[in-house]
Amino acid sequence: MSENKNHDTKNVESTERRSFMKKGALATGALALGLGSAGTSAAQENEALVYTYAYHPGVQFRVENTLEQTTVIQLLQLPGGGNVPEISQPDDYSGWVIRYNLGNGGAAITTVMFSQNANLSADDQGQFSGDATIFSSELNLLSTTLQTGGGGGGGNTTTTTQGNGGGGNNSSA
Repeated sequence: MSENKNHDTKNVESTERRSFMKKGALATGALALGLGSAGTSAAQENEALVYTYAYHPGVQFRVENTLEQTTVIQLLQLPGGGNVPEISQPDDYSGWVIRYNLGNGGAAITTVMFSQNANLSADDQGQFSGDATIFSSELNLLSTTLQTGGGGGGGNTTTTTQGNGGGGNNSSA
């Protein structure tokens, strides 16, 4: 009988050990997925803001110039001053003048975009993805993914948001 107890104890310990090992492997896998998710999140840290009326997904644009910080702050605040709930620190953003390339006749649309973390310079090229969400209805901003390449962009993917109805100018050149 004591032989049976030892055998039963060994089976229980063996089963518990296997269960523990399986849970450990699952936890390790979940941790790896969590780290993978953090890496994806880091790749999307470059959120940019663009006005809804100037959002043209899949259309190539070129960065024309960097906006002055005071201009960025003014454009990311309510008319007359004051912050919107989505942007508590407008001075955390940078801004750029961009020009969409609309093809052969030299036609172009010029507007602005903003980002907290993107690192863009004149002549960088990019385009917005087809997925966009409203970032701030008060400022008329969208959030979408910015794909950069050509110029100095290097093929990075960042998130972009489009916004405030008062900042972009449409022009033909």
